[in-house]
Parts: sequence; C-alpha cells; structure tokens
Amino acid sequence: MTTSSISSQRKRDHHLGHGRVVRRLATGAAVLAAATTMSVVGANAASASAGPCYSGRDDGTTNWAWGSCTGVSGSSHWRLHVSCTWGDTRYSSWFYGNGRTDVQCPVPESVRDTQIDIIY
Repeated sequence: MTTSSISSQRKRDHHLGHGRVVRRLATGAAVLAAATTMSVVGANAASASAGPCYSGRDDGTTNWAWGSCTGVSGSSHWRLHVSCTWGDTRYSSWFYGNGRTDVQCPVPESVRDTQIDIIY
C-alpha cells in the first residue's frame, strides 16, 4: 500500500467511525426520551390508572427517600427513582400492586430529587 492509499483508508475509517458514533448517540437520545416520558414526577400525585403515587425525603434524614403507590392493578408496576447530590441515581425494586418503599443515597450524599416511575 502506498502512503496516499493508507491516508485515504484512514480518512474513510475515521468518517465511518464518526457515523457510528452519531448513530449511537441518536439511538441513546431516543431511548432516553422514551424513558423520560414514562417517568411521573412524584412530588405531586401521579394521575394515572395506577392510582395516586407520592415520593419525598424521609423526615429527620437527608439521605433516605420514600415512595408509595395505591390502586395499582393488572400489569402496571412502579419503582422509586432517587437522584442524589453527587450525581448518583438509586432505584427501588419494581412493585406490582400497592406498596411503600425506602431508598438510601450513599453517605455522605443527600437526596436531591425523587420521582415514581410507572409502567402500564
């Protein structure tokens, strides 16, 4: 192979690699958008067929969060989704039916935000 053909091959490989990265980013953005639309902010009651769901920070603590849902039936399921102050994200197990759960951010982080994720 000559130097010019090696250079052309590298340019082609670089260009194709860039296309793959762009496609992966676009796919990731689409998945994130779909996941975000399924989330219901838990600071207020969630108006869904799963019934009211609430979440918040446990009284007297900074690193524990709680979540609860009632009226959940059929194949609907939910979980507590907690954002912590240093960027960590914690989730409870998925629940089918009514329930309450608690999730802890790692020490020394605090709970920054809570929400209930619901899948119908």
